[in-house]
Amino acid sequence: PSRGSRRAAASAQAVLAVDFSRDSELLVSGSQGGTIKVWRVRTGQCVRRFPKAHGQGVTCVAFSRDATQVASGSFDALVRIHGLKSGKALKEMRGHGSYVNDVAFSPDGGRLVSGSSDGTVRVWDPRTCECVAECLSLSISSLTDESFSMYVSLAAMYASGW
Repeated sequence: PSRGSRRAAASAQAVLAVDFSRDSELLVSGSQGGTIKVWRVRTGQCVRRFPKAHGQGVTCVAFSRDATQVASGSFDALVRIHGLKSGKALKEMRGHGSYVNDVAFSPDGGRLVSGSSDGTVRVWDPRTCECVAECLSLSISSLTDESFSMYVSLAAMYASGW
């Protein structure tokens, strides 16, 4: 497809979040309408679609290290893990009291961290969906997007045993 047609297909709903796979072959996007799409970067082809990934806008997405799963957060305060092979939501984590702003897998894939507008950063076991730690309680008013992302990254490193 031409560049213009790729752009039109990608922008049918406002895109709120994007992430590259580790090898940069795939791109995942999350939309205001609650849809997640996975794209092959080289061709611009949508290779997987999760039309009802969340009931509200998808605010963040992250590939697992092996790019077989995508974690997502949303305005619905939920964190979900989606399987690229199955095309289904595999896991759901509840506990945040407000929007989920960022998600990240630990480098070894053994933990998933999420940060929320409720001022918390939670560390999850993606196999059991249990919250294994609430690392930080932050003052929302003092956070910028950059500092929030830094806190989430630090929590992911902490969760991996760094």
